[in-house]
Amino acid sequence: MRGFTLLDVLVAVAVIALLIAILAPTLSTVQETSRRVVCSSNLRQLGLGLQLYADDSRGQLPPSAFLRYGTDQSSEMMTLRLSPDTRIRVTRDGWDGLGILYRTEYLPTSGIFYCPSHHGDHPYEAYAEAWRSSTGEIVGNYHYRGRDSDGRHNIYTMVPETSLAADGMRTLDDYNHHVGLNVLRAGLHVAWLDDGEGSLAAMLANGDGGNGGSQAVDQAWDFIDSR
Repeated sequence: MRGFTLLDVLVAVAVIALLIAILAPTLSTVQETSRRVVCSSNLRQLGLGLQLYADDSRGQLPPSAFLRYGTDQSSEMMTLRLSPDTRIRVTRDGWDGLGILYRTEYLPTSGIFYCPSHHGDHPYEAYAEAWRSSTGEIVGNYHYRGRDSDGRHNIYTMVPETSLAADGMRTLDDYNHHVGLNVLRAGLHVAWLDDGEGSLAAMLANGDGGNGGSQAVDQAWDFIDSR
């Protein structure tokens, strides 16, 4: 009985390598689809928290320091808790926007504020210690809007298709899925918005955002509302 030759081994290795090359993109796609489903589930839970909060607040959405004092800093509305040195006395203990849902125990689990596809500077691990303490800045992966395009904060008066929250848009690094994003609408349903052509991505800021980032985020919200 003839044993394996070096040529046989090399052929087998080449075949295995070819199969891996063929299957790898498929496996990657399956993994991203799974992460996208988890992301969608997170936004649904955020929507439930917003509804419960609004029901107890005459329809008002959680406030944000970044929409107060005449300055529109919508690019910063992924922030869940302000650091003590930048804190504006608007909300209790520095919790802001979607973070108020955690502070008031409408949403008791910190993990739902983070998308498994996030590839930027704000993974859950970067804030794990802050979540365990009573101070320190916390940033999530979902962008909060806090109002509609007319500046109204009451969810009961909003058009159901108005976008309330979505995957992060502060910069391109916060754009979790690269080719689209999950969106929570005022009707409390979550939908996937495909951006395969990159129209939305092209609006987003590079670098650290800043005022230009806020203008880009406002433009992005209007774009999402129109889809």
